[in-house]
Amino acid sequence: MKYWSNLQNAKCRAVVFGLLPCVLGLGSALFLRWSDTVWLTIAGSFWPIVFSSISAAIFVKLLFSPFMDRTSSVTAWLTLSWMWFHVPLWVTAGAVPYAAAVVGGDGQVHFVSKVTRSPAHTVWFLTGHSGTRIVHNVVGKVIASSLELEYRYAESYIATRRHNDDPSETLVTAAGAILREEAGRTRARRIALVEKRALQDRVLDKICRAAVGDQIPCPIKMSLAPQSEATALGTTWSTYYTEKEAIEENHLPTLLQLLARPDSPLVHRTEVFDLFLELAANVTQLSQVAQQSHLLDDDQFDRLIRRILTLPGCGNEAVAIISNSIRLTSEQRLALRGKALDDASIATLLAHVAPLRISDPEIAQLAARMRSAFVADPGDAVNALQILGERLPTEIQRDAVAEIAKVKPSYALTALRHVNFSTDLRSELMRKVLSDAGPDDFSAAGLSKEKLVAMLTPGEMRALTGMVVKRGESSGQWLDFVLNALPIRAMTPAEQKSVLAELLFKGPKAALEFVSENRRYLEPADVNEVTRDYTRTVAPDLCLHLSHRNKNRKVDYFSEAQLQIFRDCAGSK
Repeated sequence: MKYWSNLQNAKCRAVVFGLLPCVLGLGSALFLRWSDTVWLTIAGSFWPIVFSSISAAIFVKLLFSPFMDRTSSVTAWLTLSWMWFHVPLWVTAGAVPYAAAVVGGDGQVHFVSKVTRSPAHTVWFLTGHSGTRIVHNVVGKVIASSLELEYRYAESYIATRRHNDDPSETLVTAAGAILREEAGRTRARRIALVEKRALQDRVLDKICRAAVGDQIPCPIKMSLAPQSEATALGTTWSTYYTEKEAIEENHLPTLLQLLARPDSPLVHRTEVFDLFLELAANVTQLSQVAQQSHLLDDDQFDRLIRRILTLPGCGNEAVAIISNSIRLTSEQRLALRGKALDDASIATLLAHVAPLRISDPEIAQLAARMRSAFVADPGDAVNALQILGERLPTEIQRDAVAEIAKVKPSYALTALRHVNFSTDLRSELMRKVLSDAGPDDFSAAGLSKEKLVAMLTPGEMRALTGMVVKRGESSGQWLDFVLNALPIRAMTPAEQKSVLAELLFKGPKAALEFVSENRRYLEPADVNEVTRDYTRTVAPDLCLHLSHRNKNRKVDYFSEAQLQIFRDCAGSK
């Protein structure tokens, strides 16, 4: 009876741990395969081997020593089921190329490249079946004529392909032929293909039509880029012209660059210069070569100058050539100078008075043009007063100041720094400042306290101080300007008391700092009174600290009377 019981137990274990896991595992695996389920993975065979080994150990244990508890029995059973499910799939798995796609029986497309980012990884197809199809090279890159064509077929197109089909074969053929044709075109066309997306799209559409035909919309997403070594100077897809190509294709920017650069590798100088002179219609381009004429001989330089002189409205360029070219003859300089005086803007002439050597009679001849320029831009009026000053005719000086007085007060402040030759003109500028200027105008004019004192006469400073102090009574911004930009010694006692009153209203600390920094110009009684008021607002410890400030910092910030007030404060409280 004991043997029969053991035999029955052995049969039970065989069914539970042998037959059932085998049926369930293999059945599940076969179901996935027959249902055309697509299962792609990059997992290697490590875990199947490990679980197969564990399963073998479980079979040995079951043969000699059955599991005595439920947890270990369930774990063993699940391990055996996992083995019978996975190991057969791995045994029959096949590697799928990275660039391929798997089409399931339901028509769904699975890109192998989505399983892993690295083409070096092996992708395994665990559930291969006759109902599924593998379509090769549906994504990838094609190199043709040193251009890299990256492509990706649409899922709807891949789903229509047969098993083991390779649609890239026609794409490679079409791309090679069309891109070879593009590589043989002009440099302008090649540069446009590299830089302009619209032209790229047209070429890519042409490749697509050659690959798949015109019957359906293009099912390929493509991008085009040159290889790095193919973009070097002189190579097929370089974005720069060679000298020969610039001549053949009349490329003016390259011709200009070849003539203007001192280190230019210019070989056919005469041909390049003649073509440049023929094509150039912009006086700025001609002027650029004239200023950098290192590669031109004297005859070519003379032809260039004569060409510039024939063009209308090139006065500013004539000024630039006079200022920057060192090879002008006296005749050329004289002709360009006449052109500059006739056509150049007033702003340009003012900026180049020295190199042009403009005389007083010539300044007088420019009077009418100056009036128009001052009306259009009062900044020119400021520059004229700064650069020419009393060389300007009297009526032009008045016109300049009149236009300045119509606009920003900061212009009037800037002009005051340079108008030191006419009391009447300064009076007009000061009227503008006193009536309209704000703190921001002084900042815009770049006037510090030192510059302001040096710029104004005592009478002007007196008028400005009175105006600013009065406005400071009702404006915190003007009060800050008084403290930062006006010298205290320029104020009357009444104005000093007014400022001090505003600071006391602002706070005892601000008033103390003001009287301490400017005590040499203030009444000692006022200084001491403000100091006493401050000590009533602070603790004795702070008074003690302040009484030692001069000694600790080695500065004469407080007077002796102030220090005594701080000592009394520290000792009385």
